[in-house]
Amino acid sequence: MKIYNVVLLLLPIFIWSQNIKGHIENENQEPVSESSIEINDNQTIFYSDKEGNFNLEGISKFPVSITIKKMDYQDYEITLEENEFLNIILKKDTVKSIAGVTIKANKPLLKRKIDRMEFNIDKTALQNLNAWDILKSTPNILVKNEELSVRGNSQIIVTINDKKTLMTQEQLKQLLENTDGNNVSSVEVITNPPAKYEAQGSAIINIKMKQNVLSGYKGRISTRYTQATYAKGLIGTSQSYNTDKWQLTGNYNFVSGDYVRKNFDVVVFDKDKTRWESDMVRKTHAHEQHVYNFSGQYNLDSLSTVQFGFDGYNAPNNNGHYNVPTNIYNTENNQLQSYYLTSNKKKQYDNSFNSYLVYDKKFGNNNLTWTNNSSMKRFKENQDVETLLNFQGQPESKNRFANNSIQDISLYATQLDYRFSNDKFTLESGLKYSFVKNKNDLNFFDGTSGTLIQDLTKSNLFNYKENIFAGYISTEYKWKKWEMKAGLRSETTLIKTNSDNPVVENKTTRTGLFPTFYLMYNLKEDQQLGFSYGKRIDRPNYDFLNPSKSYYNLYSYFQGDANLKSTIIHNLSLTYTVKDWNFEAYYSYIKDPSMEISIQNPQTFETVYNYTNIDHGQNLGANFSKNFSIKPYWKLNLFAMGEYQENYFMGTDKILYKNDVFFYNANISTQITLDKAKTWDLNVSYVYNSKTIQGSFDISSSQNTNVIINKKMFDKRLEAGLIFNDIFRTNKNTISTRYADQNQYFKDYRDTQYFMINLKYNFGNQKVKDAKAGRKTDEQNRL
Repeated sequence: MKIYNVVLLLLPIFIWSQNIKGHIENENQEPVSESSIEINDNQTIFYSDKEGNFNLEGISKFPVSITIKKMDYQDYEITLEENEFLNIILKKDTVKSIAGVTIKANKPLLKRKIDRMEFNIDKTALQNLNAWDILKSTPNILVKNEELSVRGNSQIIVTINDKKTLMTQEQLKQLLENTDGNNVSSVEVITNPPAKYEAQGSAIINIKMKQNVLSGYKGRISTRYTQATYAKGLIGTSQSYNTDKWQLTGNYNFVSGDYVRKNFDVVVFDKDKTRWESDMVRKTHAHEQHVYNFSGQYNLDSLSTVQFGFDGYNAPNNNGHYNVPTNIYNTENNQLQSYYLTSNKKKQYDNSFNSYLVYDKKFGNNNLTWTNNSSMKRFKENQDVETLLNFQGQPESKNRFANNSIQDISLYATQLDYRFSNDKFTLESGLKYSFVKNKNDLNFFDGTSGTLIQDLTKSNLFNYKENIFAGYISTEYKWKKWEMKAGLRSETTLIKTNSDNPVVENKTTRTGLFPTFYLMYNLKEDQQLGFSYGKRIDRPNYDFLNPSKSYYNLYSYFQGDANLKSTIIHNLSLTYTVKDWNFEAYYSYIKDPSMEISIQNPQTFETVYNYTNIDHGQNLGANFSKNFSIKPYWKLNLFAMGEYQENYFMGTDKILYKNDVFFYNANISTQITLDKAKTWDLNVSYVYNSKTIQGSFDISSSQNTNVIINKKMFDKRLEAGLIFNDIFRTNKNTISTRYADQNQYFKDYRDTQYFMINLKYNFGNQKVKDAKAGRKTDEQNRL
């Protein structure tokens, strides 16, 4: 290629950028400070200074559209054909007064985008909740048996500012429970993630935290007291300091308390005519939990930034001593026949640490981002299990065993993304490589002789290695009333697993293609019709591939599956939006869904908790949502859905069974501002989930009602909140199955009824937002 062709090709990249300057004032000719100024679809937001002046940097192309926003003022929009100095006059927004109460309510806003739904909770009473409870209140997100799901599917990814979380479901719940809702801006539910995102998971839930954009310092100290069955406490601090070049944010929370989970398990052996009932109250002492994160950003110049940071979770001594009585009844006369008592002393150490480094460069309409992530996780569990046996016709006896397990995981991922965007066309592409190493060491000790002796026949060493090579391309185009987006992602996965007991070695190499397509038509300014399709994959957590047995007690254990398959999900969706009404109809086909299923063994009377694949599943459903303004100071939010669910599974008798149900959900919440100064807020919400299914199991209906009262004092620097959750103690489940030789049910309650007192004191410039955190990878989520 000749040199002048190269110059012409690269000319748009090296064109000199321009700055747009201006001044903002109100109708009284008073300067308006800290107005937000957005440029087209650019993610950068500028702000006017104390004198109302602003300087927009890096403008490389005209015409350019600008939107200026300021609370209590009407939005101002302008399109510039050429560079000029702007004198902007903002007009006051109308503020209505009813019954002596001045209201300009900030309500949760459901906003439909071409590839996602955004639930905006900024400046609402919902921010007094923690991040976990905010998710439970978000339309389209359901919590079944304390597991998050979207559209009836629990194979989802949770991200924070597009950053993957390095947690199991239980650890993620603890992390989000300890995340201050006041830092949450909105929640995005992405049911068909674009090609830019990893193909992992059927859907993505992205929690958007407030971002750092203004110079200055702010801080917060907070404390929280929660009274459920037992008390829990939190004390924490958040600090942010920003200059023109630096944006720094750090958060730390110390959490201490006792956690309880109550289970009543019933297993019926029809052939033996016995019913085994176990009553478990698992009280866990978690008196030292550390949750921390640090995010930083340095602006090399107006077009280049470096982001860096880390986060972690450390619980060095979660422990409990569980006494579980089991009674065995004769089902013919309902008489007690035998019994045994299990004593389990358990201790856990849990530590995870993640770090990231991101370089971002803008040149004209082009953007280049290089992201690096690394993670380490170490989890140790020791348990000592002793069982006192009193079986009919046998002398009283004791059985004892212990096991120690250590899991070490490390990973590294690097990704390069390119983006070109103008008013009508967007092109995105990228490459990614990741490496994961997981080592699981389980030592089993037999105490039958009175002393604990290592039993190599039940011990296991498991190793897992994974390499993923990925690439994607995605385009978006807007013309007239149409908007179209399409993408294709390719992922090649190399997996090697090795287990020494049982001896299993697997090597697999798979390449998958994952297309996405979106189409939206704007019927009118406030009316859109949309369609989307996406293919996804859900790879199993690393330790679920471990085929060794991990015993809970003498008659139950967990076992993974060395031949566990990845789940393939196909999603179709049709959406219709008119004003504040959002309607959606959808269909999902799920091939080889993986889940934990318990299977009873009539020969050994054991219950095996096995993480495995079922044949397939499918969901067909519809939902709608609406925000109502009953009064200017009184808002009502409604979300309702109905869904037909089918799961096909292979039974213990080698027959293919179908389990189906019509599931429906209602989520209703109301927000009331109680005073003119907007210092009193009241929020009441109610969530109902009907009966649902998981493989061979039926999960009973559940309900949750909560009330939030929030008061701001001393120029809104001191906040006090009072929360009553699960007021009627209806957020519990009964999980049951009945087919062939399987007959069992489990009642599960996770201590969701509580009241909570929140206290927060803010100091410094509270308009300084938290620094934007970097993104993690989907491999980190599977740790």
